[in-house]
Amino acid sequence: MSYTIRQLRIDDADYPVHLRSISKAPQLLYYIGDISLISTPLIGIVGTRRSSPYGRWAAKEIASAVARCGIPVVSGMAEGIDSAAHWGCLEAGTGTVAVLGTGIDIPYPESNIRLYNTIAHKGLILSEYAPGTIGWKGNFPERNRIISGLSKSVVVVEGALKSGSMITARLALEQGRDVFAVPGNINQPNSVGVNKLICDGAEPILSIEDAVPALGLGRAAKGLAIDKLSDDEKLVLGAVIEHPGSNSEYIAMKTGLSMRETSVLATALELKGLLFSEGRSLFVSK
Repeated sequence: MSYTIRQLRIDDADYPVHLRSISKAPQLLYYIGDISLISTPLIGIVGTRRSSPYGRWAAKEIASAVARCGIPVVSGMAEGIDSAAHWGCLEAGTGTVAVLGTGIDIPYPESNIRLYNTIAHKGLILSEYAPGTIGWKGNFPERNRIISGLSKSVVVVEGALKSGSMITARLALEQGRDVFAVPGNINQPNSVGVNKLICDGAEPILSIEDAVPALGLGRAAKGLAIDKLSDDEKLVLGAVIEHPGSNSEYIAMKTGLSMRETSVLATALELKGLLFSEGRSLFVSK
């Protein structure tokens, strides 16, 4: 299957400022898909190709949590952790960004051809290498500076002490990005790198539930939730914003909704994490 390959130059208006600012920023990028996905910083998720079931689960679940905030995940489309992160993002309904160490027309590894085709249709594929370029060993460490350069934060899920994941983490720190790590099983060689990162100061991701606030995406999640509210839900939320501590009777009077409608809507807003109650009083969640 062939795709339209486009180019993005460093002086183009669509070239992301956060990537342009890194050392050795790529002068030219080839791309397939939705270039708008890199208009704002992403969350990078990287890790070993020789991943454990636990590592793949963690990468996919964290990527899904990030994607539900409307934030794309960027990774390298390798087997193992990278693939799990891409699929987690795609299955949550948000486009993902794959940065290749080959020419953009060469899916690598070949076993990921289905993932390549899915990202081409629903996300963005990037490469600084001209079409037809094969995957030389030195390309992949070079590619990693682009993954971290596109990111607000980088999450490392499983990686040996000397690995591409650790290179990406080092590059992220040099670029001023935040680095997070998923704690690993101390009996596994691919946990040594991530556990050392935590020992050296990287913030650990201690649970899937804590991933979104740890990565600073709480506001993004809330903004996405508000955008999807019904008009009546927005009325109720607006009344509580104006008068914190309001009860259902006051909100019904203020909005013109019935008491029953107000109660149902307030409950829905609590379930969405936008309101919380103390007795009969309603407040906006922080």
